[in-house]
Amino acid sequence: MKLKYEFTMMDMGGEIAAVPTGDNASEFHGILKINDVAQDILEQLKEDTTPEKVHKYLKEKYPESSDKEIGEALVDFLNQLLREGLLIAS
Repeated sequence: MKLKYEFTMMDMGGEIAAVPTGDNASEFHGILKINDVAQDILEQLKEDTTPEKVHKYLKEKYPESSDKEIGEALVDFLNQLLREGLLIAS
């Protein structure tokens, strides 16, 4: 799985905005308002990867969080991306 669009992340004074860029950016209308964890996930999804690899990365970056917390947040966010057509499942 990977992102359908390239996104550039910008700190907007406490919020992070993910703005589509690249050749097909005009297909996506809008921006994403995300948090730090979502930004980390989007960074991982720039290249083709698996949910397991993203989970492992998040567990290493946020060792204070439980496997369950990370897994639930990851599944929720990936499902949102799929519903919005932003993720290509391979």
